[in-house]
Amino acid sequence: MFELGSYEYFEDENIALLRHSPRGRRVLDVGCGSGLLGVRLRELGNTVWGADSAQEIAEVAAERLDRFVLVDVTDAGRVAAALGEERFDSIVFADVLEHLPDPVGTLKSYRRFLQPDGSVLVSVPNVAVWNVRLGLLFGRFDYTPTGTLDKTHLRFFTRANLQRALREAGLHPTTIDVNPGIARAFVGRAKSAVAKGDPGNRRALLDSRLYRLYRRLIYPVEYRLARLLPGLLAFQYVAVARVEEAGP
Repeated sequence: MFELGSYEYFEDENIALLRHSPRGRRVLDVGCGSGLLGVRLRELGNTVWGADSAQEIAEVAAERLDRFVLVDVTDAGRVAAALGEERFDSIVFADVLEHLPDPVGTLKSYRRFLQPDGSVLVSVPNVAVWNVRLGLLFGRFDYTPTGTLDKTHLRFFTRANLQRALREAGLHPTTIDVNPGIARAFVGRAKSAVAKGDPGNRRALLDSRLYRLYRRLIYPVEYRLARLLPGLLAFQYVAVARVEEAGP
């Protein structure tokens, strides 16, 4: 298990975001964590830079990515000093915006690092997913170590206010996809089960037989269902957006 201060989590895989990721381009992964997503992006032929404020993951991330920048990703001045004149074909905010006090302001501040024809990829948890709704029905809104009600989340998103946030940041969402949230409600128990065998392994769940079975047998079915009823069955929304063109 991996710790950032008192925050514990397992490495996870953002399937929908990878589905819409570029190939053979320059990518900036904002809030890259230990670089697992960056590894997958590099496997797609991309050159990947990562930025994160956690000193604890710097060494691991630097080994996994083409370049790692240790910086407070919400401090526009420090980010500008660290990145200079660098420009990227795609900027990724994977499970980042919900942790920030000002998601729109942060999105705006990174537009300067985007190529004119570049894209922004965002994933956020869907607070209206079925298990959260069920909890509210019984008067429960309890924070958890991970998941939709992660104890470190400052902002909560639905499809509508994700689109609104992107537009307020001067970005036009061209695609909205989902990561399904049916089996996801039980992932905490799965993580606890696999951790018992190897408590120091951050990839314990991803490398488990349980996860391989899920990807092969369950994921294709629940993805189709989540596409039919995204407001209820999506665990995450994944958006691809481009800079909004100025009017005449």
